[in-house]
Amino acid sequence: MKNIKILTHRGLDPSRPGYFGESSLEAFRDQLARGYGLEFDIQFTQDEVMIAVHDATLKRITAGRDKRKFNEVRAEEILGMEFDNSHFTTLPQLLTLIARTQSPEALSALHFKATWQEPRLLSPLLHEIKKSAITRDQFIIFDVKPDTAKFIKEKMPELVLAASVSHPYDIERYNAVVGGTLISLEEILSFQDLYSWAWLDEWDLVDQGGTRKKLCTEDVFARLRAAGLKIALVTPELHAHSPGLLGGESHEDGTDHKRLLARFRKIIALAPDAICTDYPDEVRALAEKEFFSK
Repeated sequence: MKNIKILTHRGLDPSRPGYFGESSLEAFRDQLARGYGLEFDIQFTQDEVMIAVHDATLKRITAGRDKRKFNEVRAEEILGMEFDNSHFTTLPQLLTLIARTQSPEALSALHFKATWQEPRLLSPLLHEIKKSAITRDQFIIFDVKPDTAKFIKEKMPELVLAASVSHPYDIERYNAVVGGTLISLEEILSFQDLYSWAWLDEWDLVDQGGTRKKLCTEDVFARLRAAGLKIALVTPELHAHSPGLLGGESHEDGTDHKRLLARFRKIIALAPDAICTDYPDEVRALAEKEFFSK
């Protein structure tokens, strides 16, 4: 069993009661110290500073006390806030933290949503990455549309990019909502000059007409590997932490912890290059058990 890189999901760690706040500097710092990579998102403040956070508003993180959008608040105020004994951080600060403290075996990933994939906003992002000391072995950007990937590769060919690959039925259902970032297996195989990684998201197991579907299979992995692509995937529970994102969808394997652990074992047996999960300690323990049982 090869080494599987484990990425935490936006600073969450539900197995640890009283853990630091979601998308907080404290959570990111702790998870890096434990040998994990990070998956994170960004939002722009009113003065166009990039903050490492998932939601567009402060509502959920502040339990409804503050409902303003991040782009309505200046960075100085955002960085001065405290929530769950935790604090926000900027993208440049987080990139510096990753560059200095991330394990050589780990990988971090920026989830670059469709909202930010226009030249006016791409340029400051690329500028900050270029200024940082982060290396191509430490960091990838995923959810990148082909046109955006072409733009990035022209400006910074050394950046490692991943496309979000989904089942055709999920593309049909969700692509309009996520801004067209989902592409099919066939599409990523036609863009090998742009992408080094495939980022797989299974969403659920329901196909058209109530039949069953799967995305993470030996056949899909074999086709991606034959094309020289590395494979990252998200575990089934991740969408449960975005209530109402696309109508409250959830993967049935993420609804029960025992069932989720069984799914982790199946995922690990496929030997992806990276796994993004809310339960990094559990995935690591199962991966190590699988390794030592070989």
